[in-house]
Amino acid sequence: MPDPQGRVTILLLEDSEIDAELTRLHLAAGRHEYQIVHATDRAGFVASLEAGGLDLVLADYLLPGFDGLQALRLARIYAPDVPFLFVSGVVGEEFATDALKQGATDYVMKRNLQRLPAAVDRALTEARERNERRRAELALRASEVGLRLAVDAARLGLWDFEPATGRMACDRRCRSLFGIPGDGDFDFDDFLGGCHADDRAAVRVAILAATDPTGTGEVVEEHRTLRPDGGERWVATHGRAFFENGVCTRVIGVVQDVTERQRTEAELRRLNEALGARVEERTRERDRAWRLSRDLMVVKRLDTTPVALNPAWQDVLGWREGELMGGRLVELVHPDDQPIAVAAVQAMRDRGLIERFENRYRRRDGSYRWIAWTAVPADDLIYAVGRDVTEEKLATAELAAANRQLLAQIEERERIEATLRQMQRLEAVGQLTSGVAHDFNNLLTIILGNIGFAERALEREGAAEQLRRRLGHMRTAAERGAKLTDQLLSFSRRQRLEPKPTDLNETVEGMRELLQSTLGGSVRLRRMLAPDLWPALVDPTQIELIILNLAINARDAMRVGGSLTISTANTTLAAEHRRPEEPGPGEYVMLSVMDTGTGMTPDVLAKAFEPFFTTKKVGEGSGLGLAQVYGFAKQSGGGVAIDTEAGQGTTIRVYLPRADGEAVRPVARIADARADGSGDGRTILVVDDDAAVREVTASRLRELGYQVIEAGSGGRALEILDGGRPLDLLLLDYAMPGMNGAEVAREAAQRRPDLAVMFITGFADLGALADVSDDRIVPKPYNDAELASKVRKALA
Repeated sequence: MPDPQGRVTILLLEDSEIDAELTRLHLAAGRHEYQIVHATDRAGFVASLEAGGLDLVLADYLLPGFDGLQALRLARIYAPDVPFLFVSGVVGEEFATDALKQGATDYVMKRNLQRLPAAVDRALTEARERNERRRAELALRASEVGLRLAVDAARLGLWDFEPATGRMACDRRCRSLFGIPGDGDFDFDDFLGGCHADDRAAVRVAILAATDPTGTGEVVEEHRTLRPDGGERWVATHGRAFFENGVCTRVIGVVQDVTERQRTEAELRRLNEALGARVEERTRERDRAWRLSRDLMVVKRLDTTPVALNPAWQDVLGWREGELMGGRLVELVHPDDQPIAVAAVQAMRDRGLIERFENRYRRRDGSYRWIAWTAVPADDLIYAVGRDVTEEKLATAELAAANRQLLAQIEERERIEATLRQMQRLEAVGQLTSGVAHDFNNLLTIILGNIGFAERALEREGAAEQLRRRLGHMRTAAERGAKLTDQLLSFSRRQRLEPKPTDLNETVEGMRELLQSTLGGSVRLRRMLAPDLWPALVDPTQIELIILNLAINARDAMRVGGSLTISTANTTLAAEHRRPEEPGPGEYVMLSVMDTGTGMTPDVLAKAFEPFFTTKKVGEGSGLGLAQVYGFAKQSGGGVAIDTEAGQGTTIRVYLPRADGEAVRPVARIADARADGSGDGRTILVVDDDAAVREVTASRLRELGYQVIEAGSGGRALEILDGGRPLDLLLLDYAMPGMNGAEVAREAAQRRPDLAVMFITGFADLGALADVSDDRIVPKPYNDAELASKVRKALA
């Protein structure tokens, strides 16, 4: 991709210095700065490929001892990710088809090098999008590797349970802990079969309880498993449930071998049970255990002053017996843990039962150690054993941190997967809608044009009113189709926009009456417009349509009336977006539309921006409303965000880029009028590959008093121009096979520089027509008044 200075490095394979210089001149007309690496033969071409650092390859087809297809195969080996374009004088569909099948991105004829900058831009854009998708996939794989490393570092076994199917997946360590041999599939019952028979029911209840949406969603259980040789192993099982729409879809968890800890605790319990008898009997065995035990042992009064301390106090905490006798042991407890010690003593005094608790004791050097106590009261004394569990506490904290990291890795992976799927889905539908819209516009032009002829004929002949009404219904349906096509183009981001510095406050104020009449009397319209609002860089006409679109959606969501609030604000965003429709960091002018309607459920919100998705009944909505808002905002350089809750209403925020300079004042609308036949016999050349569309356009121009010449292709139009016939205007369709309208216009400018040119089209390549003003473009389907007005202005 281009270097940090914005330069694009191109490898040009061309043996003709003249053709190479022509290629450089046409590339200079593009919007990039280019660095050309020139190769004239196979050796130089291979050396340049091996050097790397290339953004694009341009190659001639015919070379001495070498050809373009061989160059293409070499490029796919040395630089498979670099776009490859043919720039050749070879003519023929067979060559083009073969080149594209073998991996070429595009081809440009040498006699039509004006098309080269646009083809280069398109190839670089496609390469950039491929690289972005590849980076997203690499991030997903890195997340999975990090997850596995975290699990291995903590020596955890991983399990994944699907309640709906009963399927249960376990990794190698988990299988080993449960004594499950092999790598075959197994279900939840097989998993439980690895548990000890006495613990099996408790494990089943713990996991199934986590799937209850009203519970905690957590699994915390310690139980025994069976070895293949019949032995037992203690494991700690932890897990978390994941829900969608109130239904548990997965329970993911980890297991850890805690056999040694259980053995130690069992040993401690046995010691505690025998401690009372040993103290009472004052036997030699008790004295030996008292002296040799590594656990802290103490006999103390209810005020915590010690009566007897074993030698482990000096070994573990550094205190000699004489230093502690006469004082209160509670004073050694960490200040934060003293309430625990006091409560435990009070409980033993009140209930006379064994108490188990943990607290931190101060060492002689000032540091603290965690001690787990088991204490029992007897004869106004407390007999207690304390075990140093500091290392276990640290291990437990590390395990908890590993669990949190594991769950975070899982959630991040699912988010990346969802984002990648959404990007791929929107990209595919966007490509589909642009092509559908182009063909649909041609059909609508034919329908509306012929309806116009029929209506005018009926007016002249005084035909029946019923027939005129039916034609009116046909026109209404066709105009609804035109609106749908406009939404398709907006969603696919191929709609032609004219962004200008715009004051959104003035736009909202100017639409107040229109919005109120659209919402009806049952909806209250409120405006909260920020003072000192920045100008927004946006198409003024399209933002009015977006506001009206959002207001209509809000009205439909408020079945029995409510409140609609339109607000504006200056906003600076610093965080990266988490969803595809949201804006990135930068300064934006924010337009907010808030309603008090039904709101959206989480499953509806997840699909809100998908094209053709709607919750309305058949015939009440196209499903392109929010998709159009999304396409417009992204094409303008901003984004969209939604805050909603079922039953509480919806707020949609549209972020538009901040513009430099002052806002352009809105121009008052002038109503269209039906044009009269004042063509004065001037001659117009109409060029359109669709015969039906061409006939409608030509017939309407003849009604307006113009002489019309028709051409079905760009080549035929150039023949008419070369014939020398006087012409006043060239009216071109843009999307035509062979030569498109922009290419025909460039050729016509060389032959007749003074000839006025207009485009009539249902789809425009924004790069090719970026320099053409709006008054020289008539969008399909057009109305008669717009066509007549723009033709008169062009001829003037």
